[in-house]
Amino acid sequence: MRVSKIFKKKLKNNHHVNDLKIDSREIYDNDVFFAISGERFDGNDFIVSAIAKGAKTIVSEKAWDKSDLFSDINFLVVEDVAKSLAEAAKIFYQNLSSQFTLIGITGTNGKTTVTTLIYKYFQYLNKKATLIGTNGIYIMNNFYSSDNTTPHILEIYRVLRESKKNGVYTVIMEVSSHAIKLMRVYGLEFKIVLITNLTREHLDFHITMDDYKYTKALFLGSTDEKSIVIINRDIIEFKLFYRLARGRVVTYGQSAADYIFDNPNYSIAGTEFDLICPNGKYLVKTGLLGRFNIYNILAFFSVVDALNLLTFKTLEFLHANINILGRMEVLKINDKYFVIDFAHTPDGVVNVLEFLNRVKENKLYVVVGCGGCRDRGKRKVIGSITSTVADLVIYTNDNPREEAPEQIITDILDGVKSNNYLVILDRKTAIEEANRRALKTDIIAILGKGNEQYQIINREKIPYNDKKTVLGLKL
Repeated sequence: MRVSKIFKKKLKNNHHVNDLKIDSREIYDNDVFFAISGERFDGNDFIVSAIAKGAKTIVSEKAWDKSDLFSDINFLVVEDVAKSLAEAAKIFYQNLSSQFTLIGITGTNGKTTVTTLIYKYFQYLNKKATLIGTNGIYIMNNFYSSDNTTPHILEIYRVLRESKKNGVYTVIMEVSSHAIKLMRVYGLEFKIVLITNLTREHLDFHITMDDYKYTKALFLGSTDEKSIVIINRDIIEFKLFYRLARGRVVTYGQSAADYIFDNPNYSIAGTEFDLICPNGKYLVKTGLLGRFNIYNILAFFSVVDALNLLTFKTLEFLHANINILGRMEVLKINDKYFVIDFAHTPDGVVNVLEFLNRVKENKLYVVVGCGGCRDRGKRKVIGSITSTVADLVIYTNDNPREEAPEQIITDILDGVKSNNYLVILDRKTAIEEANRRALKTDIIAILGKGNEQYQIINREKIPYNDKKTVLGLKL
């Protein structure tokens, strides 16, 4: 494909385009380089390097004072380079997403659980699917690591291309607010979009809840009239999202929705409830825990039904032993219950701990921290929640990044309302101490990291995993 076709304008060097790139280190001859400014690096600082490696077109938001020195190079100055990249990618990859049943799940909490349920259900039915999310990328059973919940737009198109090569035409994707605002999903044609909920998160990035809310709304509004938009009926922002949705709206919740639940019964072993939906009434039995997972299951049901895959096998699947890494993952060891969960927002933490407090037989221990260089305001809230609900809290590290761990703990302790806590910065030691104190039937909730395989200290990712720590305990 010629570069003039991609940018829909006459250019001095109408070269054949090999590929689109945002990393100058990956440039090959006849590539187009998009100089994007990120958190740590500015692509404009690597224009010379990109040209030296063979880039023939440079796209930036800034004029470049050395452009006259390169007579055979196209220099395009655009208003928004991220949007320009997404528009160019859609043309270069020939609107590839339109060939797929593309399912996008957004929301503060529940994205990983809902997307994983859908993906695992496809496996249960021996159907092909691709999963893109927090726990990585799965094209059928082939795993590829990813640094972000939602990869950048070029990586998404490459995943679509690889999926097509493997005969996979259903793609289930977690869509983060970062991805929406940074145009990582702009131009993708989603057949189904769903929002789980909206609570405080990512205010270091969005600054205000209004910006966060309208970013999510932007995603719902990007659909067309042929799409299906699924919304949690019980969230405060329902009416806003309903009004902005352009496709057919489907709802789920506790009442006045298309998919509702009734008669819930909770235990540390599992959950039962009645599901009432357009197809009838079903008794759902599952090993997934808590009221919040009932909402996730309703979301799952609504997507499965939209795909015309709701059968008796759906109930069989939910009743089976479903393991979602790092999401209310329960390990019963020596009659103690270790619960590993990614909960790191105030809403996520309170939902997990209120459920565990309700079903505990004896004591509830909590190991938790807060990420460094992120929303400081939520720390004292998490301190208040944990110290109020738990019998004992051990505050510890959770990706302190370039912030002093002691300062993070100080911020958390500002909200603590009792003296039922310890501070042990080393996370492994904190878990060991909780285990040492706990007796049979006690619950130890380990929150914040879920299935993460590292601890970020400064800018270094040090190998670490909560589950491996628990399995390695001397019991």
